[in-house]
Amino acid sequence: MLEYAPLRLRSGLPSLRGCLYYSQRLFTRPAMRRAAAGIIAAGVNLLQRRPEPYPAAAGQEALIRLRRDGYAVLADMLRPQQIDDILAYLGDKPLLLRDGRCVGPAEACNQVTIADVPLDVVLQCPHVLSTANSPFLIQLAIDYLGCMPTISTIGIRWSFPGDGPEVQTQNFHRDPDDWRFFKFFVYLSDVDCECGPHLYVKGTHRLAGTFRVRRFDLEDLERRFGHDAIIAVMGPRGTSFVADTYGIHAGPVPRSRPRLILEIGYSILPIYALSYRPQRSDQAHGLDRYVNRLLLN
Repeated sequence: MLEYAPLRLRSGLPSLRGCLYYSQRLFTRPAMRRAAAGIIAAGVNLLQRRPEPYPAAAGQEALIRLRRDGYAVLADMLRPQQIDDILAYLGDKPLLLRDGRCVGPAEACNQVTIADVPLDVVLQCPHVLSTANSPFLIQLAIDYLGCMPTISTIGIRWSFPGDGPEVQTQNFHRDPDDWRFFKFFVYLSDVDCECGPHLYVKGTHRLAGTFRVRRFDLEDLERRFGHDAIIAVMGPRGTSFVADTYGIHAGPVPRSRPRLILEIGYSILPIYALSYRPQRSDQAHGLDRYVNRLLLN
């Protein structure tokens, strides 16, 4: 889990980081956001050449669906043995709660509805960085963003059933991260309707957003977009998908069994609301420095 960065000076005025973050949130109209994203991506292309070759045609169907619907289910990106390796590595490693405490998995599931694997553990976890830097995902990111991507978020998260306090991501919301971005997800546990499947309101990534982060009610979404527009992504462990989470989405509290998910975010720029402290990792050999610069030293 990445920590949030201070966005204001002691005087109360926005810092440079705050200005950079809030500037993209001020532009809520889709045409303005697309134009700004295109200009910034062109600037990245001038400074950072795209490595070649990547399999440009491999992800065309996923690209079309991501652009049209805001999400796309992919072929499984992790083999069963790789998921076994990840689960074995995570074992009984502590989880980070939103109040800053680190507790064991058994303790976490009795206290909260969501807990994160610490970032240093995630970056050492087998198969995570190699998957994040797979040619398929890097090319999909190049095509969707218009430039070489930045991996700006990465995490492994448990969602637990229970009546503990919900967090923002468990309600319908938008992610106000960057001018253009998307996230890649892999279920590391079996997920059905009882396990808090990822919910996405199809096509809402192309609609105007709001400056303030807000919660959306399910009933209002169904009235506005129709019941069939709200997609629940379910499947066995290994189920992989991408989503432009500027669109309205949720990861609801499971009703019966916990959910474990790997999430990797690709954006044009860093997410200025987050504090980055690059770390060393035994899994980082041969990875592109530009793509991984925020996370890896």
